[in-house]
Amino acid sequence: MFDLWRLVHKGKSEPAPEHGAGTALASETVRLVAITNEPDESAALQQIASGYRWRISIVTSSKAAVDALNEQPTPLVICDRDLAEEDWREVLTRIAGLPQAVCVLLASRVVDDYLWRQVIRNHGYDVVSKPYQPEELRRAVTFAWSWRGWAHRHYLEAARKPTV
Repeated sequence: MFDLWRLVHKGKSEPAPEHGAGTALASETVRLVAITNEPDESAALQQIASGYRWRISIVTSSKAAVDALNEQPTPLVICDRDLAEEDWREVLTRIAGLPQAVCVLLASRVVDDYLWRQVIRNHGYDVVSKPYQPEELRRAVTFAWSWRGWAHRHYLEAARKPTV
């Protein structure tokens, strides 16, 4: 499997984490929220999630997602690009305004460099293609879960450092 940690930390003296640390391991429960109002996609996400033993909450609006994230902090969100009454950019901005760090994957039928750059500019993490392919979604969630672990670890390190 591709080792994102080594790519990011190439040449740095920081030791590599234990094998699998911060990734979506079988022993670790991956929690995520999905925002979609398409029943077929909800069913596909539920089926994929059950195959990987992820805990997924499916909501139909950003308001419901924010409520779910405030009720049960969850590090990952999959947001449908084509929501009925909301622009995905506003949804990502709303989620980015939460006090906890949330990694957002945007799901889209069209995936290109332009969209990916727009997602990054709007506080997102990556783009996944629809219809959902289990292996592609597993890869994206695994990388996002790794980011979540890395971001949390660096947040704790920064909080421990004395301010001058």
